[in-house]
Amino acid sequence: MSRLHLLAVVLLAGCVGQASIDRPDIVADLACETAAMAVRLAAEIPPAPKSDRCENCDGTGKLGDGRITTTCPICKGTGKKVKQ
Repeated sequence: MSRLHLLAVVLLAGCVGQASIDRPDIVADLACETAAMAVRLAAEIPPAPKSDRCENCDGTGKLGDGRITTTCPICKGTGKKVKQ
């Protein structure tokens, strides 16, 4: 399902608002369908790629202000995350 389909269902649910007085089952069905589509869309979004870059030095292997630098004590200058 695409995001366009989800938008259409949400808009349709809003349009059915006045009819819900007589038919609450329609609103319940639309709510279930909307929730199911949202779960499917969330599953389709790929996770952010994992980085092996050291978070302390941002992958540079060095810490400092530009004039004075030192080796990162966390990654020991490699710039990569330390495996635990």
